[in-house]
Amino acid sequence: MSLSAKKALFVFDGGLAPGYTAVATSLTEEGEKLGWECWAARTGFRSLCEGISDEPPFVRTVMSPIVAYNLCSLGPIEVMGRRDFDPGSDFRSERFPEFAELEMQQLAAKNIVAGGYDFVLYCGGDGTLKGAKALAKFLPPQVKTGFINISADSDIKNDRSVGFLSCAEKGAEIARGLYEDSFTHRRIYILEMMGNRSGRHALHAGVGARAHLVVLPFFEMSPEIMQEIGDALVARRHALIVVAEGYKREERKAKGSKLNAASYFKAELEAYGLVDSPKKRVIPEPFSRFIRGAVPLMIDCSIARLKCQMLVQELEKGRSNVMVCYQSEHNLGFQSFDLAVSDNSVEAKMIGLIDRLGLPKFTEYALSISVDDSQKFASRFEL
Repeated sequence: MSLSAKKALFVFDGGLAPGYTAVATSLTEEGEKLGWECWAARTGFRSLCEGISDEPPFVRTVMSPIVAYNLCSLGPIEVMGRRDFDPGSDFRSERFPEFAELEMQQLAAKNIVAGGYDFVLYCGGDGTLKGAKALAKFLPPQVKTGFINISADSDIKNDRSVGFLSCAEKGAEIARGLYEDSFTHRRIYILEMMGNRSGRHALHAGVGARAHLVVLPFFEMSPEIMQEIGDALVARRHALIVVAEGYKREERKAKGSKLNAASYFKAELEAYGLVDSPKKRVIPEPFSRFIRGAVPLMIDCSIARLKCQMLVQELEKGRSNVMVCYQSEHNLGFQSFDLAVSDNSVEAKMIGLIDRLGLPKFTEYALSISVDDSQKFASRFEL
């Protein structure tokens, strides 16, 4: 690598979702095509703040093991050439709330400039995007920045995240297993799944598994609707109910309840006649995080490669503070950090699929509070 090569830093942060390593590999590959010297922060935003990062805070990434052999005497190095389908990530940290402090952001910007980086590419979910936005105001204009959305929730407007499809597939697979067990053993299973605010993961995984009912985090159902649900389940021999983990989170917290969403919903239904007994088992299952470490689907790796190619080329052209937006191969482009905001809505057309118990009051309620975002997959960004 020549002394004049441009340097790029990849910062991975947020909750683990399938595809982190596919993005690291793709960014390295696309960067090397343009002659970039590629580096990754070992522990996300923490590595940018002195005194709290692992040692070494940064590691060189290359595609070829031959190149790695020639560079290994210069410092830590990771060979990415065959890593696309790794389930986890070597380059990330747990969420770092201290980064909300102004002093941390200023320190991180100082270290980026001192490191001589021409490009900083942030990779993660909504929280990582907020960190990228915060850093942008402290970086000089010659440092170009971009963002790749990787998350189970896909909770950024106008984009489907890398990892969303893999998580939905894995979630549906586990949910379907409980569906079959419920039929075999005549049980009512109440399964908690990921979904803190929008419940998009629980929605897609639950519908994919043909769950009998999906309860989203923003549902506040009346006693009349709860009685309708309770009566339907009492009359059934088996059922699978999917409950998003964010269901009544604040209420549970206010009550000091230690119950997860599934157990809490089960306790609520007891008041409406659905009681666990030897003759009729009602079993809550705390699934939520079992999809951590799932192997990414090939389609998510394909989306990762496409997003990374587009972003690297755009930054090389001089664009900054920009993310790639992907909704399909025919509907993709870019939006600036200013327009990249959280999106906790769910697709209204999916709501018609969350009730297989025949609950008219529940369905009417669910449709009435769901935002009809019929333009969800319309192009709203630049090419």
